[in-house]
Amino acid sequence: MKDNSLNNFEGLNVLVTGADGFVSSHLCEALIKNNANVTALLKRNSSGIFKNIDQFKEKLIVRWGDTQDLSLLHDMTKETDLIYHLAAQSHVGHSLYNPYETVFNDIISTLNILEVSRKNDVKRVVHAGSSEIYGDPKSVPIDETHPLQPRSPYAAAKAASENLLESYHHSYKLPVVMSRFFNIYGPRQGLDQVIPKFILQALNDHDITIYGDGTQTRDYTFVSDVVDAYMLLGTTEKIEHKVMNFSSDKELMIKDLAEIIIDLTKSNSKLEFDNQLRTGETPRLLGNSHLARELLGWKTNVSIEEGLKQTIEFFQERKDLVDNLKFMV
Repeated sequence: MKDNSLNNFEGLNVLVTGADGFVSSHLCEALIKNNANVTALLKRNSSGIFKNIDQFKEKLIVRWGDTQDLSLLHDMTKETDLIYHLAAQSHVGHSLYNPYETVFNDIISTLNILEVSRKNDVKRVVHAGSSEIYGDPKSVPIDETHPLQPRSPYAAAKAASENLLESYHHSYKLPVVMSRFFNIYGPRQGLDQVIPKFILQALNDHDITIYGDGTQTRDYTFVSDVVDAYMLLGTTEKIEHKVMNFSSDKELMIKDLAEIIIDLTKSNSKLEFDNQLRTGETPRLLGNSHLARELLGWKTNVSIEEGLKQTIEFFQERKDLVDNLKFMV
């Protein structure tokens, strides 16, 4: 890497895969602000609609394509310094209904990114991992030494992708960095995730449906803190082959999350409980991000209340999207 400070993204040729997604679009914005030359790889759609990058697409090099297209990736990355690989089918519920699509897409895409990085001497590959690979924790807080026991095809694909990264580092000395993020949320998040769903239901005074008894916990990290992590992962020296957790290190019961959202939106919504967790859902997630703090100096800056306020503000102007919830998995 040319330099290890955030100020030195300037002039760096960066590829972001899945660039029109929730987290990746925020990452693209941050890279632009740091004067990187950002190529945004988007999966082609016939309508030509930009989902999350429309307001700043002119500042990107937009390429339509698929991470499963090895020849396309090879041509695109000949001058690339840094790759953020965020493209994935990333919904646990969808992976239960479509395991083949999820596993094939996520693993082959990662393999292709690694192979073109090896051939084109890319200086670093940053992989977007997930805490889902830990499964039902044997102990908390969960650190990077916790056994991997995926409970869904999505989690299994993420674990397999990490194994590929590991193998390319050992076999070819490819500079890879592995991240495991806990429960990211914020503006632009998809409606198939719990926080946008709860917010839309609350904004429309609909009752909020909770799977199980609501005592399952999650460790929520706001998207701007996640972007800070990615920026550090891209430029910090001597972290190749490291795997790091990124979490708030605080757990929150789902029923308490719903109550906070009801309070912040001044909603008349009531809580409705299903009797069982969804298949593949883990009852508890609480991370330990000590290693990221030690190696990167990273920490969370946005509290759950402040992050929810910003997310509510985003969805306030889109509250009619509540009608789409019934079509989500």
